Amino acid sequence: MSVSIEMKNPQGVADKAVAYQIEAFRTFLEHVDVRGKTVLEIGSDFYLAVRSYLPKGLDRIGRKFAMESLEDYWALGFPNVEGWVDTRLVDSLRLIDITQRSVGIAGQIGEIGVYHGKLLIALAHLADAGDKVTAIDVFEDQARNVDGAGVGNLEILKSNIHLYGPVNLNYEFIKADSISMTSHDKLKLMDSRGPFRLFSVDGCHTAEHTCTDLLTAQDSLCPGGVLILDDFMQPHWPGVTEAVNLFYSRYVPRIKPFLYCFHKLFFVGYGWHDYFVRACSNQLGSRPNAKLTEMFGIGVLSLYP
Repeated sequence: MSVSIEMKNPQGVADKAVAYQIEAFRTFLEHVDVRGKTVLEIGSDFYLAVRSYLPKGLDRIGRKFAMESLEDYWALGFPNVEGWVDTRLVDSLRLIDITQRSVGIAGQIGEIGVYHGKLLIALAHLADAGDKVTAIDVFEDQARNVDGAGVGNLEILKSNIHLYGPVNLNYEFIKADSISMTSHDKLKLMDSRGPFRLFSVDGCHTAEHTCTDLLTAQDSLCPGGVLILDDFMQPHWPGVTEAVNLFYSRYVPRIKPFLYCFHKLFFVGYGWHDYFVRACSNQLGSRPNAKLTEMFGIGVLSLYP
């Protein structure tokens, strides 16, 4: 006959253990250049050391300290959020944020096609307290995900925002197929959630969907707002590149590309284009993989690979 005995620590002991873990984690952070770690590789010594202080995840300990900036999220939260965002993108995001703030460009944050929030949370860390962050996705309505470009899940997204995102922002989650949004829907989006300073387009990757999303995002930007298009010239998703060709051949866009890096193409309004190209060239142009080139007859700084 076997007897199972469950041992439980008294609550006071458990609280002291958590307090000890928090203090140990704080000491650890003081001795590690977290902000300098732009790439947190799974399995690295740094990653394992951080995880050793997070037995219950960031919800109990790490969140108290580590998610106060884009750099903190990139080091400690970004590797834990499923998605497809190049780890080298962080410098470009921070540069665009600085470039906008230096001339007083203000607005909201938005993304079409958020998946589990890997990029959306990064953009949220560039927002100011009280700003609006809007996520547009079909989420669990996968019958509308016609090309299978990421199976979104609203609960996972909300959980990731809770763990890794800023807490002092106004989040809204809009369940919609972006190609089905009417003029009324777009006007409501702009009126209630915009205008947008940073707007990522990463929804369905067909040419029709992407071109429609480009038009929606373009019309929702504030002056000096930046549109970020995912998977441009990515061979697995040719519809995105086709969509940009359609955008410039069938319409008269009010935005120009100014930066291409890690399969993301960045656009800004015509009046701001030269300013952003200059800012990116000054900060990134000396890199060995940088080249000032043209797309659609427009000057663009390209970083490849």
